[in-house]
Amino acid sequence: MNSSSIVENGTLTAPHAHELEVVIFGPGTGECVLLHLGESEWFVIDSCINPGEKTAAAIEYLERISVEPSDAIKRVLATHWHDDHVRGLASILRRCPRARFAMSGALAADQFFQLVLEVDAQNKHVSATSTASEFADILELLADRGTSIAAPDFYAQDSMVLFSGGYKGAATVRALSPSAATITNANVALAEKILSKGPTRCFKRFGPNDLSVVTHISVANVSLLLGADLENTGDESFGWKAIFNSDSRPQTPSCFFKIAHHGSENADNRDIWEVLLRPNPLSVVTPFSKQKSPLPKDSDIDRIKRFTTVLLATTWPPSRKPPRRRGVDGIVASATRLRRATNRKTGFVRVRFDLREKSPKAAVSLFGSGCQL
Repeated sequence: MNSSSIVENGTLTAPHAHELEVVIFGPGTGECVLLHLGESEWFVIDSCINPGEKTAAAIEYLERISVEPSDAIKRVLATHWHDDHVRGLASILRRCPRARFAMSGALAADQFFQLVLEVDAQNKHVSATSTASEFADILELLADRGTSIAAPDFYAQDSMVLFSGGYKGAATVRALSPSAATITNANVALAEKILSKGPTRCFKRFGPNDLSVVTHISVANVSLLLGADLENTGDESFGWKAIFNSDSRPQTPSCFFKIAHHGSENADNRDIWEVLLRPNPLSVVTPFSKQKSPLPKDSDIDRIKRFTTVLLATTWPPSRKPPRRRGVDGIVASATRLRRATNRKTGFVRVRFDLREKSPKAAVSLFGSGCQL
């Protein structure tokens, strides 16, 4: 990896027209990646809302740097429909009516859309949020735009170009997944499988996740790899193995990696590091706290650090619960019932590259509880 500088508590300013900027939000219960591809053109990948806030993280950030989202955002991509990746997505599209919307081609089925609308109608009778309802709101927005059918502008799949333009017209955002086999396999039975049961239905977690959209970003001499939540499978035609086997994927290895699926072992593969990435890439992980053992685990961090010396986290620790310490927990428990990590304000990571340089160096800024691990 080219050398990089890391600054804590950086200054919030808008990037210059000649700068590639990637901002990664991951408050522990969500994930969003915001890309400035040069020339004031922005691309939003997934969405989350910071705890205690009401505005989508991407919109909040742009407003703080005095960039008008409705003018700046050209594309919005939903890599998949897990709740930690879509909160606030409808509000982004509502704010940015000219932005074109893309989602995983693995869910391109009329029956799936109909199922979501039916579930949304049921959800309106209960007081709770649902990712199925978030999707239904997006379908309504798309219908209101006057198109012939309420559907995304793009169904992302292997080798599809989702955006071109940006700095000197040289920026390209390309989908590396899902594979053709995954799309073929995604039918009504799959749609039924991923919607949970109960009074409020949403998109439940299942594994392995091979529906997610991995993206490759190329601008001038910089390439980025965003792993979304794609996982490994035992079949060469699905998941990460399908990307390695694709003869249409970009051959230029990336210097930056948004680590897949919150750093979990089931989303890691040695070939990601040895085939798709440069040696020692700048890497960012977004924690996930909504399970008994939050991600990434200590073993995940140790494994990842075998491939990179520059590992950043958007928010740390990954859970409001402090780490367990043998011999200390019992003493603390006798004094108090409630234990929370003290440094738990949300954070994010911003990385900038000056595209005028022949070999751009990464300028990293950490905000809030974003840190280097």
